[in-house]
Amino acid sequence: MEGLSLYLLKEFLDNADIYLLVFTRMVAFVLILPVFSGNNLNVWAKLTFSAAAAFLITASGKVESAAYVNTAPGFVLLVIQEFLTGFIIGFVIYIAFNLVLFAGQLLDFQVGFSMVSVFDPVTQIQVPIIGNLFFLTLTALFVQSGGLHAFLSALFFSYDILPIGKAVIVSNPALIKLVLELTMSFITAAVQAALPISGAILIVDIAMGLLVKAAPQMNVFVVGMPIKLLAGLALLYFITPFLSNVYRTVFDMAYAAMVSALKGLTG
Repeated sequence: MEGLSLYLLKEFLDNADIYLLVFTRMVAFVLILPVFSGNNLNVWAKLTFSAAAAFLITASGKVESAAYVNTAPGFVLLVIQEFLTGFIIGFVIYIAFNLVLFAGQLLDFQVGFSMVSVFDPVTQIQVPIIGNLFFLTLTALFVQSGGLHAFLSALFFSYDILPIGKAVIVSNPALIKLVLELTMSFITAAVQAALPISGAILIVDIAMGLLVKAAPQMNVFVVGMPIKLLAGLALLYFITPFLSNVYRTVFDMAYAAMVSALKGLTG
């Protein structure tokens, strides 16, 4: 038993540089991934999870070697490169899941919640009420449906597409173009998701305008805001059962974006 422990310790020390590089990509990915991002989890919990996942990846033999200049500066540069690689992969997923916050911002403006954004203790920023509701719902579905496992599995197999030290980050116009295209597609998807409720609220606004023309003495601000609020809440009630379909669309977009980012980093 003691001999086996010494053997395992020797193997770990011999591959300590590979483990550190795998851990660097993993921790950068985890820090920005939905569920882990923000302050909902302790930093040490994130580091412990990343360390355990990196150990499993290293022990699996998925990463066998890492080519770098055999000097301290050369290794540090490789660590920075792997951190940026994990961060970029996680960033495109982060953008995909945050498109619901943007859609919620548009709906808040239409319904009348734009002045009552709440402080989110998880992200430490002001977030729209409807957008935060959508985001928390999608996050719960993300965990319940096994989406977290799917992305961690994709990161595990990312070493087949993008081995350690092979990422092209500097002077990679294709990567910049890819990130911009993904951002634009996510914004377009957010606007499309908000259009049904925005269109319904627009019809209410038109009806209120016609009502004011018919009865000029009516105070449209006193009557119109409660009507828009009730209409918006009623529409939210009816679309809530379809949030699972929205989640599936967002998940597919995020997964496709992750694969595209991996290919874009190859240069």
